[in-house]
Amino acid sequence: MTDVAPIKLFQFPRMFAIPNLSPFCCKLETWLRMNGIAYEAVDTPDPRKGPKRKLPFIEECGRRIADTSLIIEHLKASRGIDPDAHLDASQCAIALLVQRTLEEHYAFIAVYTHFVRDEGWQHTGKFESVPAFIRPLAATMIRRQMKKILWTQGILRHLDEDIIEAGLRDWRAVLSVMSGGPYFFGDKPSTADAIVFGAVATTVLTPIPSPIRDFLRAKPEVVSYAERMRAQFFPELTKEVPR
Repeated sequence: MTDVAPIKLFQFPRMFAIPNLSPFCCKLETWLRMNGIAYEAVDTPDPRKGPKRKLPFIEECGRRIADTSLIIEHLKASRGIDPDAHLDASQCAIALLVQRTLEEHYAFIAVYTHFVRDEGWQHTGKFESVPAFIRPLAATMIRRQMKKILWTQGILRHLDEDIIEAGLRDWRAVLSVMSGGPYFFGDKPSTADAIVFGAVATTVLTPIPSPIRDFLRAKPEVVSYAERMRAQFFPELTKEVPR
């Protein structure tokens, strides 16, 4: 498909053998590849550079657009594509509920397991994209900011076991409506796959330990889904997987 205009995709630098540790960056890049939209990825460690002070965002014809849902709606309209056209009304409703569960609840739990829990911070707190002389200070400030966000949102006001259980409930609900086909709704990919893969990749395909990771990795269908999505849309990353 011919692009209307070239796109720059501003996102966090890659970590591990997944598209992005951020489920939102992973979602958008997956969606772009799923729909054959050419882009140039621009590593952007500082989300404050975005128009809404968060990542990812795109730049097209000098215009910067933030928020993955708004970006996708813009690209669907400007490119005349709709990867969800084959879904019926019930599936569209399920897709929205899955999105709300993963993006407006589980995403905060993933921040907790990856950056607040000591087990996760040992893997994510290195910040190698930041100059070495300010790395310790930057890491401390970023972790403090994440804790502040989670306290304000409410997740961090709970005990660890309660936070983990809430994340497990999210995934039990999502998996209960997931088809047995190669994609979330069966034989064709949809935006829901970009969303689910963004959330599952950062949990299942990274070395960051948590009971939620253990739960998901104990399900062969979940691991197969994550590996299949990575192999199909990011084949270059499969070469980085430890054997």
